[in-house]
Order: sequence, then structure tokens, then C-alpha cells
Amino acid sequence: MKKCLVLFFLVSLGMARANEWHPPEEFLKAVCFVESSNGQFVYGDSGRSLGDFQLSESAWMDVNEWRKARKLKTYNYSTHVYNSFINRVYASNYMSILYTELTRKYHRTPTPEEVYAAYNLGLGTFAQCNYKLHRVNSVTRERCRQISEMMVQMRQS
Repeated sequence: MKKCLVLFFLVSLGMARANEWHPPEEFLKAVCFVESSNGQFVYGDSGRSLGDFQLSESAWMDVNEWRKARKLKTYNYSTHVYNSFINRVYASNYMSILYTELTRKYHRTPTPEEVYAAYNLGLGTFAQCNYKLHRVNSVTRERCRQISEMMVQMRQS
């Protein structure tokens, strides 16, 4: 009986992970482009955001907690933030966290622009904008527009 319960738990855990949202490839490509010009500029926010996806250390730590809860390997920020592959994985994980939180706040599926605004500003600052795109700063709003356009172009090609 114990073996059946353990097997059921492991299968359920795997299904829960499979049901988690992951950002589409075109969204990741667009975010990388607007954040760092595809890795050409890996320092942002006066050195507070680093790597291809311009992740802050606090976002990285949030992802580490999320990954620990899923029994996934975690990485040290200062050692791995410039590793393009790991930075991309962490950005994807962070977007998954934001997507889940925004889904709870909106009671609907958030748009890519809304996920990006939360990614760019941080969830707390986006909350101060009442989770409304028209209330975010002009730079973030323009990047949201760019991401939307880029995603349409990638889908058409």
C-alpha cells in the first residue's frame, strides 16, 4: 500500500509540474532582445540586473526558492548569472512564477505584455500600478509594445 501511495504522489507531482505554465520560445527571445539586445549588454539598472535576461539578485533568489520547492538544482547568482543557458532557465522560471501570481490577481490568463511588465518592474512595483499597463512607465510600456510586435513577427515567419 505504501508503494502505491508513493507512486501516486510521484506521478501527481510530475503532472503538477507538467501543468505549470512555461513561457513560449518567441516570448523568451523577445524578452532577451529588449532586455540586453540578445546578450550584447549584460549590465542593467546600474549593475543591479545582470545577464542576457537582466535578472536581479532578488529575482534569482525567488527562483531558487521556487526551484527548491520542486526539487530542482539551484545556482549561485554571482557565479552563474552570466551563464547564458542558466540565465535563460532562471528567466523562464521567474516568468512562470509571475504568470502564476498574475493569474491569481487577474482571475484570468495574463497577457505576455502583463507578464513582461511584472518581469521588468518587479511584481511589487507592478502592483503599485494596479497591474495596469497604461500606468507603467513609458520605457516599460514601449518594451511591452516591442515584445508584442516581435512575437507576432516570429509567429508569422
